[in-house]
Amino acid sequence: MTTKTDVVASIKTITVGERDSSNNKVVNVLAKHNEFVIYEIETNDINNRLKVFIDGHTDASEAALQGRFNRVKQKYIEAKGMLSKSSNFEMMKHRIAHTLSSCLSSDETDGKKEFSELISTIVREHEELVTNRAIYLAPAFGAIILLFVACLVDMNDRLSNTPTWQVLTLLLASSLGGGVSILANAKTLNFEEFKTKLHYLMLGIERILLAFVAGGIVFIALKAGALLPTFMSANYWSFMLVLVVAGFSESFVPGFLSKTESSLHSNAFRRTNH
Repeated sequence: MTTKTDVVASIKTITVGERDSSNNKVVNVLAKHNEFVIYEIETNDINNRLKVFIDGHTDASEAALQGRFNRVKQKYIEAKGMLSKSSNFEMMKHRIAHTLSSCLSSDETDGKKEFSELISTIVREHEELVTNRAIYLAPAFGAIILLFVACLVDMNDRLSNTPTWQVLTLLLASSLGGGVSILANAKTLNFEEFKTKLHYLMLGIERILLAFVAGGIVFIALKAGALLPTFMSANYWSFMLVLVVAGFSESFVPGFLSKTESSLHSNAFRRTNH
């Protein structure tokens, strides 16, 4: 009958809020056993956050643990290096820690296979994320390219300022503003929220259409002299700039329409009382 061993004293010291032997602050303990611990330290480098500390009761037991670790060390380092590409860092770090813990606890666990599957999962998730992001951005940047080419083709109408030229430049300016907004907001979006890629395409189309609608409303307001009348007498590029801002800002047009609605209500009220 074997006697259950206690946790090695040095392993016990690895607790949240304490410092390890390298003076790193421990922020999370992912797996702890009698002779080894897998933990997370406070650092901005994601690839260096996971640490492993082995300290056996005897030289023989420590050598056995070190041998198990050496068998999967390269795959473990490779998996850990992929964490920065993982869309779900919290889940993946726990899976890495669990896999390594299983490898250190038993000779029967095929660690190389487990880590290879983890690496494949991270790569696959990263590729899907990049693809979904590209699909989301495609409508905006596709519209910008097409409208830019259309404006070049119709450049002869610029001096006469034909209705076709006005519509093309309106759409181009709005798409430029909308494109910048879409690109900036893409950093904050979760591109794993939906299972089908069609959702991201529809979201991208919806956002660029919103930019076109906003630009159209501002164009009408400028022509009517209801918004920044001085821009009508300013140079051509100032006029375009307002349309770019309209396409960029989702709150610009709603704010303007709200003020216009309030003004109309106030005018109607005054007329009723006179």
